[in-house]
Amino acid sequence: MKRALTPLSWLYGAWVRRRNKHYDRPGAAGRVSVPVVSVGNLSAGGTGKTPMVAWLADRVIERGIRPAIVSRGYGGDAGKGPVVVSSGEGPLVDAAISGDEPWMLADSISGAIVVVGSERRAGARKAIELGAGLILLDDGFQHRALARDLDIVLLDRTRPVDRDALLPVGLLREPPSSLARADWIVLTRSASAAGADHLVAMIRASCPDARILHADHRPTGFVNHRREAVAAPRRAVAFCGIGHPDRFRRDLESQAVEVAAFHALRDHQRIDREQLRRLHQDAAAQEAALVTTLKDLARIGPEASAAFDLTALAIETRVIEGESLVEAVLALVNDNAP
Repeated sequence: MKRALTPLSWLYGAWVRRRNKHYDRPGAAGRVSVPVVSVGNLSAGGTGKTPMVAWLADRVIERGIRPAIVSRGYGGDAGKGPVVVSSGEGPLVDAAISGDEPWMLADSISGAIVVVGSERRAGARKAIELGAGLILLDDGFQHRALARDLDIVLLDRTRPVDRDALLPVGLLREPPSSLARADWIVLTRSASAAGADHLVAMIRASCPDARILHADHRPTGFVNHRREAVAAPRRAVAFCGIGHPDRFRRDLESQAVEVAAFHALRDHQRIDREQLRRLHQDAAAQEAALVTTLKDLARIGPEASAAFDLTALAIETRVIEGESLVEAVLALVNDNAP
């Protein structure tokens, strides 16, 4: 199969090179009136972009800055947009319109504006109209039509990009050489710098000047559909529609939860009530709780989540020496102040 797909990978790589050459030209990307910080990656699938955006948004809000998270809204029906998901006080639309991740961000981060749509320059302008002093571009590394002041690229330490191939053979959206555009690189699922020498050397070959940080996540307990803390279940029938479902299973097991059954869905897959009914029946038959991720809980919505008594595992992001990155972002905002 890989041999059959290789010519398509070559064609995709040629398209990526042409596109990057276009945006490497001065003035090719449009600017807006406040600083733009992009959080992105090289790979399709989850590297922890959305938790990283949430982590950064929380920290700049603590410093008195009003950020806007601008996203394509993958999996939602916003189209070109811009659709205002939140003006800072919780979701204004449901996840079917915004996409699950923007809805989750709008629901969990008080004070952050959230705007979605494929036309992200328009989304950024709309956010500025609403009072944003900083744009956080979620999954923005490949979206080069909007100029950015800082590029943060996340790499999953457990899936080294130098051993992967371009789509559709592998999972890479761009070759590792594209890291030359990055200002900061965050190695996710990396609790410390120990043992990361090979990956750091690969990064330095393309990007000798980028700052490199390490980040990890840890489960913080279980919540219900209202995001209220609940006791950890003893047994669980678990399901998720995320990029790397195996990690969700391992996180559950790290909390001493016996996984009686595990259902891995497609990333961003919508789940209808009939599917939930079957999962709920399975959980009842096995005397287990029905457990999912916060991202899936957002996609399902509060009404159905309550009806089927869903429980979600909450996750906290930890960025080692992350204060240095926060200070770099704050400096951009201060330099832009009138």
